[in-house]
This record gives sequence, C-alpha cells and structure tokens, in this order.
Amino acid sequence: NFEHASHVMMSVSKLLSRIVAPDEVLQGSSTDAGLDAHLHDHTYGITSDPLTQFSVVLAALIHDVDHSGVSNFQLIKEKAKIATAFKNKSVAEQNSIVIAWDRLMESRFTALRSCIYSNPEELKRFRQLIVNTVLATDIFDKELQTIRRKRWDDAFANIMRTKDEEDDINRKATIVIEHLIQASDVAHTMQHWHIYQKWNERLFAEMAVAFQSGRMPKNPAENWYQGELGFFDNYIIPLAKKLKECGVFGVSSDEYLNYAMENRREWANKGEEVIERMIKKYGEEESAGEGK
Repeated sequence: NFEHASHVMMSVSKLLSRIVAPDEVLQGSSTDAGLDAHLHDHTYGITSDPLTQFSVVLAALIHDVDHSGVSNFQLIKEKAKIATAFKNKSVAEQNSIVIAWDRLMESRFTALRSCIYSNPEELKRFRQLIVNTVLATDIFDKELQTIRRKRWDDAFANIMRTKDEEDDINRKATIVIEHLIQASDVAHTMQHWHIYQKWNERLFAEMAVAFQSGRMPKNPAENWYQGELGFFDNYIIPLAKKLKECGVFGVSSDEYLNYAMENRREWANKGEEVIERMIKKYGEEESAGEGK
C-alpha cells in the first residue's frame, strides 16, 4: 500500500509541477504581477493555491489507507462492517478518508495542522478537497461517473458559460484535480513499459491472493490479457486524452498519452507471455504455501 501511495503521490507532484498556461498567455504578460494573474486564470486558480496543491498530494498519500486487497463490490457482497457503515458507497475510499483524517486530528499533529489551515473556513475547504480527491479514485461507481461526465460537459463541452465565472473556474479546477489523481492512481500504465509491468504484476498478485482466499469469484488469469486491453481502450487512453483536453498540463499530457498507447501495443504483443510467467510464478507460490 505505501509503495503504491508513494508512486501515486510522486505522479501527482509531477503533474502539479507541470500545470502551465498556454504560451500565448505567458508571452502576453509584461510584468510579474500580470504573469501571476494570467497563470491563476488559465490554470483555474490551482497554481496560486498552496492549500489545494498540498491537499491533492496528501490525498494521494492516503487514498488507499487500510485497503484490504479486494474491490468495493466484494466488500459489499461480504457485507463487511465498513460497507454497512458507508451504505455501500465508495466503501474503501471513505474508509481511507476516515482513518487518515482521524490520525491527522491526533494531538501529536497539532503543529502540522496549524501549518495547513488557520481558521474554520480553511479547515472546511481542506477537508472538502481531501474528500473530493480521494473519492475521485473510485472509478467504478456509476452514480459518480454520471456526475463527473455532466461536470465535464458543463465545463468543457458546452459553449455557453454560466453567469457566475467563479463557478466555471471552480468546476474546471475540480475536473483538473479529478483527472490528475485518477491518472496518478494508474500512472504505471502511462510510464515506461518496465514500470507498467512491475505494477501490473503486483495487481495480478493481489487479485490472485484474493481468488485463492475465496474473496474473488473468478481466477484473474482467465481474462487478464483481454481485460488489460479493454482497460487501455476504455479507460486509460481516454483518460490520457482528457488530460490533454484540460489544457493545463503542457507536454506532460502528450507524454502520458504516448506511453499509454505504446504500453497498449506492447501488451497486445507480449501480454500473453507475461501472463504465462505470472501464472507460473504465483501458482508455484500457492503450491509452496500449501505444502507448509
């Protein structure tokens, strides 16, 4: 969990550092003050808001706290305590938020909290940013998917702007943050092939353990090859394209899309061989465990 959280956090930090305004905007600024104002407007306020930036990085670090290695669907099926507590909605994500928030509120972190926020309004906004960002990593909840699609359409697809320009900017900032954390959560698919293989194998191993312990209905090996192709085609590549459409990530959006498409090609060519090796490796580990 911590290695994955660290990987996601580093990706978030990288993308935050790559948020830029278009060249024509930067070239039109003759003073430092003018540049700051243009950056604020064209990056939806993110570059000039340290609290937002810190919140997104912290959310990346805590987004999988206490993850049990199974899906929300499985937790709901098992009628786990946390599924009941969170009414079967974004179960693992809400659990991570509660545990991490309670830890942050402990007395030993008083000094840290005083550096993050200084009044109730900032505390409220900080918590809202944490909650929204962590919940954005739940990509399988259909209700949340519908809300996100509508938000995207309202912000980028519709030509007409709302009467409240601040609402428009906040909506776009929310979308940028959602896509930033979602891309970072699967950043291995948009990085070098060897990094993709490393994390793909770890996910396979996690699901193999769940299957072997009776907490997953199907052997992940049965559909892993086609499943990865579908994941690239239906989620990863469209997500990488939306990073570009957000218009604030500069060359990083091209980099992520290019790696995603290249990994998709590599997987199409080599994926079946990779799966054979993983089946042999984790099948042998299972047999060794049974023999002890």
